[in-house]
Amino acid sequence: MSDTIWVRRKSRVGTDDSGDDYDHSLFCKASEELDELAKSLGVRVLSDFIDTTDMQYNFSEDDLPESWIAENEKWFAPADALPSLTRIVERLKSGEVKGIKEKLRPELIEELEDCLVKVAEAEKEADQFHFCLVM
Repeated sequence: MSDTIWVRRKSRVGTDDSGDDYDHSLFCKASEELDELAKSLGVRVLSDFIDTTDMQYNFSEDDLPESWIAENEKWFAPADALPSLTRIVERLKSGEVKGIKEKLRPELIEELEDCLVKVAEAEKEADQFHFCLVM
């Protein structure tokens, strides 16, 4: 099993809809390259919005209560991420990008467009979000 990213919404924590139904594993694998692209575009890096609380919980050697996750998750305003997602998707659609394998670019665009839709929905509903790193 490989690492992936879920787009999670704060208002949905603890519900049956708290996870994500889409595999964003290319986004996860290309996060460093996407951050370099964001820097070159003059927008905030997407890794700023990644929450690693779930992974920290699962790898902790301490016997943490399940409530530890909710107490430590970091949430973000969608408006802070939307400009970055939009610009990065636009740039990926315009052609080859250094560091991104060309054969993977269409699927990466698809994953990021899914993220863009979900983050835009969170913005529309005045919710917070994060990109949850999961294994």
